[in-house]
Amino acid sequence: MTTGRVKRYSLMIICFALSLLSAIYGQTITGNVQKSKENIYLARIKQFNEFIDRFNYKTDFNGNPIDSAFSRKMTREKYINSLFDLKDNRIAAGGKDPQGSYADLKSRFVKQVISGDIKINKYAPGILAEAKSRVIFNGKPQTITIFLNQEVVGRGSVKWVITDVKGDILNFLKTDTTHIRFIPPGSNETDFINLKRALEDVDYLQYYASSDYKFDQLSIFLYLINSGLLKFEYVEEVRYHILDIPGWCIRVKDFNRDELNSGWLIYDLSLNNLSRKEYIQTLN
Repeated sequence: MTTGRVKRYSLMIICFALSLLSAIYGQTITGNVQKSKENIYLARIKQFNEFIDRFNYKTDFNGNPIDSAFSRKMTREKYINSLFDLKDNRIAAGGKDPQGSYADLKSRFVKQVISGDIKINKYAPGILAEAKSRVIFNGKPQTITIFLNQEVVGRGSVKWVITDVKGDILNFLKTDTTHIRFIPPGSNETDFINLKRALEDVDYLQYYASSDYKFDQLSIFLYLINSGLLKFEYVEEVRYHILDIPGWCIRVKDFNRDELNSGWLIYDLSLNNLSRKEYIQTLN
């Protein structure tokens, strides 16, 4: 065999080997990427009810009932810890919580849940949904927050109801510290002629109501919707506040990222002894 033919033959063998290695390596990479995507999809908490089931140690990553094989690999403590946003600087390695107060609070919470075998009732009235929504008011886009909770209807049926609404466009009454706004005691003798003056004081109308009157943004919201002055567009974001565990508030939102620790996760945890109504008043 001539030297030229040997070189050409050797070159053909090298090219074939390189193409074979490339095909094998490419298949390996593609397979690993596909496997990684499958793992992310399984680990991702895709729905809020799925978050509750995992918190209650009811279902595994596939949505199947937890069995002994799963519990040997993944204890409830590890499972609950995986429900937190692990990128939160307050608990992440090298994070920005030098005092470790939030990490200690989280550890205390997890231990209490495990030792007391505490579960969340997914239909409890203590689960509060916060729906940040876009509306049109006076022709301009505005943002309001609608709070909803669940109510039991009849035998075993549940529905979501609007429990409160917050927004700058709904809080139009002003505060008066002079205490000069009132209807005088002798007004009845003049057939309440000064009632017209009182009702023209539109920014301070609440001061002419009884002392047990409570300004109600929900009623204002329903009126504006009914009158056509306000039009609902869509919900921009949903978060949950879980007040079902005595002494605690768990805040959950959706982390849409291409990672194992994604989906509906705990973004904040705090001590809480307020009622649902009182708690809503503390929110901005």
